[in-house]
Amino acid sequence: MAEPEAFYDGLVSEYHFLFEDWWSAAVEHGRIVASLLAARGVAEHSRVLDCTCGIGTQALPLSALGYRVTGTDLSRGSVERARTEAQARGLAIGLQVADVRGVREVVDGEFDAVISFDNALAHLLTDEDLDEAIRNIRACLRPGGIFLASIRDYDALARTRPAGVPISLHGPRGDRHGAGQAWAWSTAGDRVQVTLFTLAEVDGLWQVTAHETTSRALRRAELSTALADHGFDAVAWLMPEDSAYYQPIVAAAASRV
Repeated sequence: MAEPEAFYDGLVSEYHFLFEDWWSAAVEHGRIVASLLAARGVAEHSRVLDCTCGIGTQALPLSALGYRVTGTDLSRGSVERARTEAQARGLAIGLQVADVRGVREVVDGEFDAVISFDNALAHLLTDEDLDEAIRNIRACLRPGGIFLASIRDYDALARTRPAGVPISLHGPRGDRHGAGQAWAWSTAGDRVQVTLFTLAEVDGLWQVTAHETTSRALRRAELSTALADHGFDAVAWLMPEDSAYYQPIVAAAASRV
């Protein structure tokens, strides 16, 4: 999957522009994910694999909360930045480059939980790619282990096919930063061509960069079926009003059979 790898490698130095304050947002993400894990019997000191960790938005705060975290990502640049962010905060976390479709070959042992947040699974454009990723995720989990993932609400978005995400700006005048997205939907409504713009105000001038990728408009039923077909039980969805997270979250348990 060279395209998402190039997308995130190109975005890595600007990823924090997506947030008013990246680390404050990461701490809140980690708090929510930790509460969901704890509610399913995965308490601090448990082994957690973030199989699409990016720059560490969920992996690092989980480590700070006492989980034993391993992070993997397709983007080498993202892994390198996650390592830098971890070192700056004194966090002990294992980080490796790995495609989620082959992550079982890279990490060692079984995990109590595997997570994949912020719409990462939507980069798996075909059923074959999604199936291979889920097989690898299941192989990393102990029997009864928990999988959590978040995706955009494509069930709703595909009905209205919005043109993107409006630009949001943060910071004081003269030192503002922000991001926005332009979307082009396929005729069938099953894929979205995404152009993500980052903006930074420097010395009175705006610096704007565009990054392009393709996302699958992954429906909840499609992901639920794939999980059930590849060794997961008790598949359930938590909407933002239930979890306080900004995207729908799927929770599933690795079959004990």
